[in-house]
Amino acid sequence: MSDPREFQSRPLDRFLEKRPPLDCLGQWDETVHDAFLLSGRLDTPAEKAWLKETFLALRQRACADLVAFHDELMVTPYGGTDVVCPEGYSPWRVEFGLSLFPKREQGFARFECVVEFSLYETCPDAFRVLEVLPEASAQVKACAEQRGSLQLESLRQARLVLPMPKARRAAEVAVEFYGKPGPRPSLHDAVRTCVKAEALGDTAACWRLDASAPSRVPGAESHSLAVILAVRPDAPAIQAAGSLLAYSQENWLDAVVGDHWRKFLSSVREFQGSGAPAEAYGEWMDILVPPSTGTRVAAE
Repeated sequence: MSDPREFQSRPLDRFLEKRPPLDCLGQWDETVHDAFLLSGRLDTPAEKAWLKETFLALRQRACADLVAFHDELMVTPYGGTDVVCPEGYSPWRVEFGLSLFPKREQGFARFECVVEFSLYETCPDAFRVLEVLPEASAQVKACAEQRGSLQLESLRQARLVLPMPKARRAAEVAVEFYGKPGPRPSLHDAVRTCVKAEALGDTAACWRLDASAPSRVPGAESHSLAVILAVRPDAPAIQAAGSLLAYSQENWLDAVVGDHWRKFLSSVREFQGSGAPAEAYGEWMDILVPPSTGTRVAAE
């Protein structure tokens, strides 16, 4: 019997067909290009040099930002009584980890995440999203410790530049980015408000978490997001793919360069006005596999 995977694209490839990468580095190149063009219309050599140097420095910092999902998932049977699972299904909790490593001075004002579950085989109603956690309006504290390995290879699938040659532990990267723990480089006490947490139909979920206050100093920050899935006992192996976007404040450039950036091309203005996000993508294979002995198991 043929393997259905031989005839289908990978979960992340299918995800990106519906949600193409933003190519944030390309957007920054366009931003610098527009800044150089605009500088030619300024009055003095000092103003011209200031605008070009400012945007070159902004691009350098922003391109050093790193955001990433973790390779590891935590998949466990869900025993809570707060979720009603349909008859004939079993509830499972799937928890994703992610880390933010901003280099831009103001840090990330918000991050947005979408995760979609899928199958390689056709099996209607094999699973459905029951609950998305944390709930909307919840106050969410960053993880006390940074655990897990950053998932970087998925960036290659999205045709993005790999920031490092191989996967690294989140805690190691935090020290490399911000210095040895002395003051600790991890913002373990960072608190965000979960502005959005909702199911997108039966197969996907999305989140938006906003910073409760502007960051005083950039630092590493890790969070966990979770989905409760209802899964049929005969469901095929379940896959997942997702996107992570981390933003500055909207219209953040007003405080840096005034209204100069509003004279750029519309696509650049839209990118910068939204908060000039850093982007990452993730893929997890066989997170729940079919039972071989009568009991469904989570993938290691």
